[in-house]
Amino acid sequence: MFQNILISLFMMAVTGVMFVGVVSEASGQAIQVTPNRGLAAIDRAAKANRHLFIFFYRQDDAQTQALGTVFNGAVAATGGRVDSIAIAITDPAEAGIVTKFGAKDAPMPLAVVLAPSGAVTGSFPSNFTKEQLLGGIATPLMEKLLGALQQGKLVILCVQNGRTRGNAEAMNGVRAFTADQRYAAATDVIMLDPSLPTERPFLAKLGMNAPVDEAMTLFVAPPGSIIGSFKGATDKNQLIATLTNAVKGCGTGCQPGQCGVGN
Repeated sequence: MFQNILISLFMMAVTGVMFVGVVSEASGQAIQVTPNRGLAAIDRAAKANRHLFIFFYRQDDAQTQALGTVFNGAVAATGGRVDSIAIAITDPAEAGIVTKFGAKDAPMPLAVVLAPSGAVTGSFPSNFTKEQLLGGIATPLMEKLLGALQQGKLVILCVQNGRTRGNAEAMNGVRAFTADQRYAAATDVIMLDPSLPTERPFLAKLGMNAPVDEAMTLFVAPPGSIIGSFKGATDKNQLIATLTNAVKGCGTGCQPGQCGVGN
């Protein structure tokens, strides 16, 4: 029933300078080349509570021009709901930010979708479609989940509301698990009301297209995979076993704080 959330969580910066003919900012206005232009764009988008579409490029070649057109089309399709910027990773004025986020070594061109919180909700190296970029626009709870995952945390997503059955039973194991000092600091619990219209795109990504009539609990681990899904009641030992089986894949039997699971 469920599909893994497999979102590439590259920590990319928004840096560099724009070149004419590839990507224009949402305003359509010409940009003065100034140091740290990308950081300023991130700050503006965050303060305005807007997503930022970022187009990283190395050179003005055919692939860059073609994907720039795709990028522009996605920005236009949002109807002005997002900010956008194009970044030349070779710009020496922005070298510090490029280094900080590892953009210099990423495949180019690269499109990144950044949520207002700073969470990367989409990262598309070398090739991408308009639909992929638009799909990177996160709902509030999807943004919250991705932000937690990018901090290296486990997330328990509780899908329930006043009309779903088994709410209390579903929370029993969750509360016991997060009360355990071994997991408390490494785990975030997010409540998702399946009736919220704003969260329908998130539910669709989770494969929940039908009405939810019974509480569902999803266990999500970095970088973004559902390692367990439970209908109705949950149990602490069941959750621990799920985590243990998942982290065995790293070959060390690691605990939270290792292998990208927890902090």
